[in-house]
Amino acid sequence: MKSYLYIFFLAFLAMRGFAQSQTAAYRENGKWGIKENENVIIPARFDTIFNFDSTGKVCLACFRIVTSSPNKFIKVTSTSYSCNYLNKKNQQLVIRNQQNDTFSVFSYGKNTLKQYLNKEYYFTAGTKSKKFLVDKDFRQITFRGYHDIRFCEEPKFYMAQMLNEADMVVTGLLNEREEVLIPYEYSSLKLNPQDSLIVACSAGLRLKTEDDIFNYEGKKLISSHRHVDLATKNFLVQHVFEPKEYLVIYNILTREEKILNADEATLHKENEILIRIKRDWFIYNMVNGEKRPFKQI
Repeated sequence: MKSYLYIFFLAFLAMRGFAQSQTAAYRENGKWGIKENENVIIPARFDTIFNFDSTGKVCLACFRIVTSSPNKFIKVTSTSYSCNYLNKKNQQLVIRNQQNDTFSVFSYGKNTLKQYLNKEYYFTAGTKSKKFLVDKDFRQITFRGYHDIRFCEEPKFYMAQMLNEADMVVTGLLNEREEVLIPYEYSSLKLNPQDSLIVACSAGLRLKTEDDIFNYEGKKLISSHRHVDLATKNFLVQHVFEPKEYLVIYNILTREEKILNADEATLHKENEILIRIKRDWFIYNMVNGEKRPFKQI
C-alpha cells in the first residue's frame, strides 16, 4: 500500500510541476506576450508570438512589417515578419558572424517554426538570407552564414548548403571547426557511419555527372557514373532508372556487377543490406546473393 501511495505522490508532484511550468500567450492592447501561471514573462509588445518549445527554453516573437511597392496603376503591399528568439528571462538571442557583426532580429520563413519547435537541443536561426546553428541555451554553434545548415548522423559533422553562381543550391560537409571536408559540388550527401563513408550525389546539377564516395577525412575513394544509393567498404548499391528501374550491386574489389530487382535498399550490417520488394522486406547478402525475410521486432 505504501508503494502505491509513494507512486501517487510522485505523480502528483510531476503533474504539479508540469502545471507550474505551463506558459500561454496573452493579448493586451492589440499586442501579444506570454504569461507563466498568470505572471507576465514576455510583455505584450509583439504583433504575433509563438509559445515556448517542449524544453521551455525558447519562444519566437515577431513584428509585422508591411511594405508598399510603387506602381503607376495599382498599389501592391506585402507583409513580412522580423522576429526575436526569447528565453523565459525575456533575453534575446544575439549572434555574430565572422566579421563580428551582431544580429538579434531574425527572418521568418516557412520552416522557422518547425526548426525551433522540433529540435530538442538546437535550432537554425536565419538572418539576412544566412543561417546559423544555435543551441537552446542561446550558445552559438556556427559562425559562418549558410543557405542552410544542420547536424547529420555523425554529430561531429555539419551538413551545409550554399548557393552557387547559377543560384542553385549545392551541398557540402563541414567538420566541427567549420572547415569544408566535402566541397559544395553536390545535390545531396549520405553517410554510412558503419564504414565511415560519405556518398556524394550530383544528380540535377549538371549533365554527365558522377557520384563520388569519400572517407571521413574528405578523401575521394571512388566515383560512379551511375547514381549510388548506398556505399560500404566493399560494395556500391547503384540505381538505374532508365529504360527500366533496377539496382546494381557493384563489388569494389572485383568490379563484378549483379542486377538486383528491388524497390528500395537501406544499410544493414557488414556485407548485408535491407531491400524492399513491393511491401516485403528482406536481408540481402551482397557476397553470395542470398536473401531471407527480414523479421521486424
